Amino acid sequence: MASVVSRKNAAGEITSYQVKWRLGGGRTAPWQTERFPPDDEGLDAAEIFKEAVDEAGQRWPAGWVKGQGYIDPGAATPDDLRYRFDNYARESIQNRTASLRYKHGRLRELENYIFPTFGTCDVRSTEHFSKATVQAWINKMRMTKVKRGSKIKLMSSQTLRGLHGLLSSVLNEAVVAEPPLRDRNPCDLTRLPKDDDRGASDHESTDEMEFMTPEEIAGLVDCFPKAADRLFVRFLYGTGLRWGEVTALAAKHVRSPSAGRYEVRVTRAWKREVMPPHPDVWWLGPPKSRAGRRTVEITAGLWQELIDFGLSRLRSDDLLFPNGNGTRLPYSTFYDRWLAAVKEAKRRGVLPEWKKPTVHDLRHSHVAALLSDGHSLTYVQRRLGHESIKTTSDRYGHLLETAHKAALNTLDRVLRIRSPRPGQMPETPQWVYTVLTGGRILGFWRELDAEEIAERMVRERGASALVEKWSTDRWIETKRGRDSESDGLAEVRTDLPARAFIWMVGPGVYAVDGRDLRSEPRVADPRGVWVWDFEEEFTKEPACGTAEWSLSQRETVARAWGTDREAVLAAYETARAEAIRLCDSHPDRIAQGREPVT
Repeated sequence: MASVVSRKNAAGEITSYQVKWRLGGGRTAPWQTERFPPDDEGLDAAEIFKEAVDEAGQRWPAGWVKGQGYIDPGAATPDDLRYRFDNYARESIQNRTASLRYKHGRLRELENYIFPTFGTCDVRSTEHFSKATVQAWINKMRMTKVKRGSKIKLMSSQTLRGLHGLLSSVLNEAVVAEPPLRDRNPCDLTRLPKDDDRGASDHESTDEMEFMTPEEIAGLVDCFPKAADRLFVRFLYGTGLRWGEVTALAAKHVRSPSAGRYEVRVTRAWKREVMPPHPDVWWLGPPKSRAGRRTVEITAGLWQELIDFGLSRLRSDDLLFPNGNGTRLPYSTFYDRWLAAVKEAKRRGVLPEWKKPTVHDLRHSHVAALLSDGHSLTYVQRRLGHESIKTTSDRYGHLLETAHKAALNTLDRVLRIRSPRPGQMPETPQWVYTVLTGGRILGFWRELDAEEIAERMVRERGASALVEKWSTDRWIETKRGRDSESDGLAEVRTDLPARAFIWMVGPGVYAVDGRDLRSEPRVADPRGVWVWDFEEEFTKEPACGTAEWSLSQRETVARAWGTDREAVLAAYETARAEAIRLCDSHPDRIAQGREPVT
C-alpha cells in the first residue's frame, strides 16, 4: 500500500507531502516517490494520487507525469497516450518488417509478461524505466511459472533473455527516435541470470543443445521401423538443414553437377502465417536469412541412398520428404515417431538415459562432427546458413578447443608421428618455425603448430601471417635484440597457444570536459571474439576494466573485457565512471577553473 508522509525542515515546518510506495508492491522492489505542495490542496492531491497508485497495483497511474501533479488518465492528451508503453510497444511491433506470426508472438509475450508491469508507464520516463525497475521486473520474471507441455516450471533463462530482448528493442526505439525520447536504454545496465543460476535437477539436462555422437546417431536411426524415416534422419544429420528447409526440398534441389560431386541447393523454406481465429497458413518462401540461400555438399553414400530410394523417379517439383499425400510434412506428425525411436534407443542402450534429443539436435550434432574433424567456424557458418559468424561462435564456439586438439591428434595418428609431451622440447632442436603477424614473432618447435596459427589468423581475423623456418641461432639473436636478455628458447612453444572466448566493451572516449566522443553509437555493446594467450586481451578473469589518459593527454579512454558477458558490462560502467573522474581532475580543467564534470 502507498502512503502519504509529510516532509519537514529542521524547524519542524512541513515543506512538502510525499507519496511513497514500492514498485509493484514487492517487499524488495525499489521505492517510488512523488511530492506535493505543503498546503491543504497539496495534501488532498497527495491522497488522490495515493488512491490512484493503489488502484494501479502499486505502479504509476496511467497518464501521470512526474512533477506535474495528478493527471486523470481520461484527460490525457493523444500525445501522452501515444507514449504510454503498451500503445508505443504495439505500434513498434506492428511497424516491424516481419511476418504476422512473429508479430502475433511478440504481442502475446508483451500482453502476458511485460504489460502487467510496464503497460501504463510512460516510455519517456526515467522513473518508470530505470535500471532498478527493469531489474525488479527481471527478478519477478525469474519466479514466474510457465507451462511447458504438460508441466509447469519456472521460467527458463532462455525465455527470460528473449523477453528482456523484446523490452530492450522497444526502449531502444525510443532512444533512437527523432527527436530522442530517452537518453539511454536501461536494459543495457541490467544483469540477466546465467543458465546455471538455479542449478538443475538430476533428471534435467543443463544444456540447451543436446549433442549426439556418430555412434549414437547410427543406433538411433536403427530404431525407426520405416526405411523412409531412417533415410530422413540420416539426411538431416548429414546436411545440418533446418526442419523448414529440409521439408521444402524438391527433387530439383538435389543434384550431381559433376562426377563425384553431390549437393543440395537450399533456396526456400516453409513459412507460417498466424491468422487468428482462422487456421495457420503455410507457404513456401525464402530461407531464414540471406545467408540461408546456400549450397550444401553431401556424401556419395547419402546420394546413393537417395537414388536407391527413388530420387530419379520423382518429378522435378515433387517434395523430397513429403507427408503421406505428397504435401508438406508437419513436424508434429514426425515428432511422435521420433519420440518412439528415442525411447527404443534408450531401451537398447545405444542412447544414454539422460539425453533428451530433439529433431533439431541433429543439426547441432552435425556441427559437432564437423568441428571435431578440424573444420573452421567460417565453414560451419556457411554450411548452416548463419547470417553472422557471431551466431555460430556463440552457439558452438565452446566445442572448438576440443575439436582442434582432436583434429591434431588425428593427424599425428594417421602420419604415425609421436608428439612430445606437453612442456617437453625435442631433444636436439635445430629449427624454430616462426609466425610473423601483427608485429609479433611467435616461435614453435613443430611446423604443424606454426601453420595452424597462421592459417587461423588469416581465416578468422583477416590478418596477414607469414611462416618462416629459422635456425635456433637466428631466433636467439633476434630475441636478444628485441625484448629478451635470455637466449629466448624458453619462449618457443611446444604446443598450440591457449584460447579464450572474450567479451569486449568499448572503448568509450571522453574529452577533458567530460563530453562523450564515441564515434560509433553501439560502442557500449559487448562483442565476443576468440583471443590467443599471446594477445593483450587474453584473460581467464570474468572481467577486467581500465580507464586511463590517452597518449595525447587530451582525453580519457574506458574499456572492459573478460570471459563473463554480464561482468564485463558492469566493469565497463565502473571504467566509464572512473574516466569521468579523471576528466574532472585533468590539469587543464583545474587551470581554467571550470565546474566539475557531472
